[in-house]
Amino acid sequence: MTQKASENDDGPTVARMSKLRSPRPPASEVIALSADGIIALDRDRRISVFNPAIERLTGLSSTQVLGKTCSSVLRVTDQHGDALCSGTCPVLDGGSRTFDTEGFIDNTHGHRVAVALRYSVRCSARGKLNRAVINVRKADGLHQTDYMRSILLPLVSHELQTPISIIKAYASTLARVDANWSDEIVREKLVAIEEESDRLSRLVSRLLYTSRLEASSISLNPLLLDLPQETQRVARRLAELDEIHEILVNFPADFPPVMGDPEKIYEILANLIENAMKFSPRGGTITVEGSIAGGEVHITVGDQGIGIRSSEHERVFERFYRVHEPDVGNLPGTGLGLHICRLLVHAHGGRIWVESEPGRGSRFTFALPIVGEE
Repeated sequence: MTQKASENDDGPTVARMSKLRSPRPPASEVIALSADGIIALDRDRRISVFNPAIERLTGLSSTQVLGKTCSSVLRVTDQHGDALCSGTCPVLDGGSRTFDTEGFIDNTHGHRVAVALRYSVRCSARGKLNRAVINVRKADGLHQTDYMRSILLPLVSHELQTPISIIKAYASTLARVDANWSDEIVREKLVAIEEESDRLSRLVSRLLYTSRLEASSISLNPLLLDLPQETQRVARRLAELDEIHEILVNFPADFPPVMGDPEKIYEILANLIENAMKFSPRGGTITVEGSIAGGEVHITVGDQGIGIRSSEHERVFERFYRVHEPDVGNLPGTGLGLHICRLLVHAHGGRIWVESEPGRGSRFTFALPIVGEE
């Protein structure tokens, strides 16, 4: 009797417990709520899932990336800026396995983010991809520190060492007690010391300025701007400092006003024109042209310089990135000017891009919304 009563009691209890259980949430809900970025790939290595966490990390929406290949969206690089997707991507190995790697991605806000990636790959017996899932999360601060160290050490040794060596040499020359320098030579050496000191100051200021832009949201003081007038002002100042380039400015008569921070817009224009001068070492004409396209204005800075390979069109806007061309090796620079341009243009709600071919010059264009239009 006791055993029978126990069996009768267990049955209803189990039934009641099963009724109290919450239904299992669908997989799509779990993926959407995940704190990790999740990307799913189909058999053609095209993105079929792009969850909200990876949207926040990259700044891209799922509608922008669905159907695209993973490598064209993430563009994962190592600490030296070399692409990882083409060389170490486990999806290309033709085997079912999990794989961990680390690298960096550039989000749409112009920030370089250290990430840890875990790939789960499933292939057929013949090695053909069936599906893959990639979990992406921010790496800890140590990885970012390692990256900054790997970049800053070569920068310090190259960009800072030259002016320091010149200042040291000239100061040592002037300090010699066994020499009787004329006033003209003393002035010449002191001018050189002053110029190299200014160069050091500009470099340090630019590094600090970039760090501030990346560390917090950019504060703007927007005013109604006459871009043709602002561009003429920048072009006149830079033309006074350059003897081998001609700067031509051309805007249509009906060019509309835009809302922008005068100082920030000035900096964008100055960086683009100075960049055109730097990468046109043999001189030539630099053009600054304005045009209207839909609800935007376009400002294009064109040069007749060395040009840029298509594989580097996106990367030239990365922090510290420099074009890999033989003529560039001896040109001074930190690779920060175009990166700053992108940060400032995005802060104005605009966009920036480059059109270029090696040996045929470059055309950098940034677009800003017209006042009163979306």
